[in-house]
This record gives sequence, structure tokens and C-alpha cells, in this order.
Amino acid sequence: MEEKVLEKGNGLVFIGIPRERIYLTQFVDNRDSIISYLGDKKLLGGYFQAESHRVDRNRDRIVDEFLKAKTHPEWLLMIDTDMEHPIDCGERLISYNKPIVGALYFSRGSQHHTPFMFKMIQAKNDDFGRPTLAWSPMSRMVYEFLQANGVPMRDGALSLIDPAGEFLIDCDAVATGCMVIHRSVLEDMPKPIFEYRAQGNSEDLVFCKEAKERGWKVYCDMSTICGHFHWVPMGQAQFRMNYLNEGINSTTYSKRQAATWWSDFFKIPLEDAIAEIEAGNSHMVGDLWTKKFGDKVPTPEEVDEFYKLPEVGKMYVMELLHWNFDPNFANLQQMLIRIREKNIIEIGAGIGSVSLQMLIQDNNVLAVEVNEILRDFIDLRWKDLKKYELEILPDISVVSEVWKEKCESASFDVGIALDVFEHMSEEELESTIKALSRVIKKDGRLIFHNNFQQQDLYPMHFDHSDLFQKLIEENGFVFVNEMEVLHV
Repeated sequence: MEEKVLEKGNGLVFIGIPRERIYLTQFVDNRDSIISYLGDKKLLGGYFQAESHRVDRNRDRIVDEFLKAKTHPEWLLMIDTDMEHPIDCGERLISYNKPIVGALYFSRGSQHHTPFMFKMIQAKNDDFGRPTLAWSPMSRMVYEFLQANGVPMRDGALSLIDPAGEFLIDCDAVATGCMVIHRSVLEDMPKPIFEYRAQGNSEDLVFCKEAKERGWKVYCDMSTICGHFHWVPMGQAQFRMNYLNEGINSTTYSKRQAATWWSDFFKIPLEDAIAEIEAGNSHMVGDLWTKKFGDKVPTPEEVDEFYKLPEVGKMYVMELLHWNFDPNFANLQQMLIRIREKNIIEIGAGIGSVSLQMLIQDNNVLAVEVNEILRDFIDLRWKDLKKYELEILPDISVVSEVWKEKCESASFDVGIALDVFEHMSEEELESTIKALSRVIKKDGRLIFHNNFQQQDLYPMHFDHSDLFQKLIEENGFVFVNEMEVLHV
């Protein structure tokens, strides 16, 4: 759809303030500075503050005052009272001469500090048949822009001068906390313009959707940055820290969530699942191993068959729900947070915590897991993320042993194997390292964590300490540190 032509006006900016939340002295000073700045530039066309507990009604009252203002201003600038704005925000946002332009800022209440720059995923009905909208924040684009421009890790209002890269972004919705709207748009829209009409959607996202349906485009200026007040303004720095940790945050779970998965997966009442989770421990598979083999050293075929047993899969779901809940596991995940836009293969994916983390971090992921129960549990978690948190999460590929024959040579940038190699027979370890050498690219990495000791606690662990180092060196890897090797 072609962009509608704006009727040229007098260039004046009318400031609208919907007072609905906190009203700090810092905002008062910020507001006065914005008014003074526009006045000095001879751009000020008035301002109006609307007060009530309904922010959508406040915004419509502001629109009414704007449209009937004697100065006949061309632009409406809305600024929220719980935020700090660059004092030149009005001049910057109108300079693009676009119908609707919002500054970049981030959610105040969400732990992820989501950027308010969205693409609409879909319009749908909620569980009660009411219309609602689903939005995807353009987080990756925002993060890369902030990184590329060396934006300091502090919060509050920022205006970037001559930013590198594209910064005026055509999007589906921005929020009205700092937004300019041209008079032509507001004169064209039917009343009420701002209203809570779609379940679970704020009045500003609905406004953007309906404006676009009438042919008006929506933009975000990422070079004009605002911050929410939490006694101090917050925003882009918290967003960037949480963006890096999004994979960990989204795969971390509570004990009740673990019990809910257990209940859904094994089709038992939640109360029973809670009791079973509480009774579980990290030695169940070891106890079964001892019961099955005693002091006998099993053959490679027996080891392979053991790890494919359904009862072993069920026990491992329990064990890994406990282990992946442990802070030590979170430390292992932490070393993976900067892996982005790579082809990843994880050996021994277990219940999928690392593979799903990698998927959320914009990687292509092949998860290798020999046990069918565990593979199905990964699928359960993937569907859970897709349903409740990350609706645009891509597919994850989960396979058993076939990767050794079917994966193309040099097709992966990174291999990951956390607490896996100690479970393999010598023959399996040798064939796995050899296959990883074939499928990992030159200058690619293999990241691992091994526990070749503690056979008293974990009788199913083999001590491959010397063999592992030998196989790494024979297959073209060099040690970078005790948990990472480089393929040369």
C-alpha cells in the first residue's frame, strides 16, 4: 500500500500529556524543557494535560483539544508522565514528515524490558471467542542497532547524532509514550480514536493497527530513545542485558512448572506430579544401572540399549528436571549466551534446555537425543514456549543417531555436549568425536562439560579422561580452555 500524502501545515507541535500514572518532579522538569525547546524553535502550538484513570479516554480528550486548538497545530506530540524524553524529541520526530512516528523505549513492568516496536503476528480470538491481536517485538533489530552505535549502557533519554545504519523503521505498531501524529491522520480516523477494543491489547497498538488499515504508515525512530522512571529512568540498558539472557530466562522454570510438564507428559494429576517431583533425585538412573549390571562392565551394545530404554528416559526426565534447575547448570548456560545466528548441533540434548536456549538466541539447532521419551519431552517444552511465550519460535530438529551418516560435512558452526561424553562407551565416544570433526566447520567450536570421575556416585559414568584428550587431538581439534576446543 502506498503511503498517503500529508497535507502540509504550519509545522507547529501540540503537546498532549495523559496523566494516569506517576508524576515525578523529574518529569515536570523534563516536560518544561521540551516545552521551552519547542518555544525557542518557534514550533510550540500549545499543550494540554488530561487526567483520569482511563488512559484511552485521556488520549481521546487530548486529540479533541489538539483538533480545536486556535493555533491549528500540524503535529500532536504525546508524552507519558512516567518517562524521561529527549528534550528535542518533538523536533526530531516531526523532521521525518511521516504520519505516525514513535521514539524507541521499553516496557516498564516486564522483566525482559521489551522494546515497543512491533510486527503484528496475527489477529485471532482468545479462549472466550473475543478478538485479540498477537505482536512480536523487533528485539533483534533494536539490539543490533544499539550495539552498532556504541550506545552507552546507561538509561534515560538519549538522542543519537548521525547514527550508523537504518534507524527510521517501518513497523506495525509503536507505543504512544513518545509519539508524533500528523493532523491528517487524526482528522481521518473515526471516533473514538483511542480505545481498548481488542482483548489484551493496549489502546496505542490498536490505534496503530487501525491507522495502518486506513493507509497510514507507522514508524519507529530508534535514534530517539526514552526511558521509564523507576525512581531513575530505565530502558535500553536493561533491555540489552535481558536480550542476551533471553534464552536462559525463557528456559528457566519453577518447580511447579516442572510438575505441570510431568503431569501433562505422563498423564497424571498435578498433585501426584508435584509429589513425584519432590520425591525425585539425581541418582535414579545410577541405581537402575547398578541393579541391571552390578559390577559387570557392559558391552557397547548394552550401553546403547540401556540409554534407549523407556524407563531410563522417564528417570532421566526426572533427573534432568532437577539438574537443569540447579544454579550450576545456569552457569553452563551463561557461557553460551553470545552464540547467535549459528548452526548448532547438541549431542545428548536431554530435556532440551540448551537446545531451546540456542533456538531462542536465533540459531538453527539440531538436537541429538537417543532416548525417545526425552525427544518427546523436548517437543513438549518447545510447544509450551511457542504457545505461551514465543509465538514465532522456529522449529527445532530433534533426532537420534542418524546425524552421523546424514549430516553434511562442515555444516555446523558449534557443537555442544554438556555432561554427555562420560556416558558413552569407548567405541561410541570415538565415533562421536570423529563425526563431530567431520560436521563442524573449520574454525568451528566444540563446547563441552565432562564428569569423567565420581564413579561411586554415578556408576554409569566412564572415566575417559586420557582417551578424550587423545581423540580431540587426533581429530583436528585444539584446546582453547578446559571446556572448549577449536576445529583447525
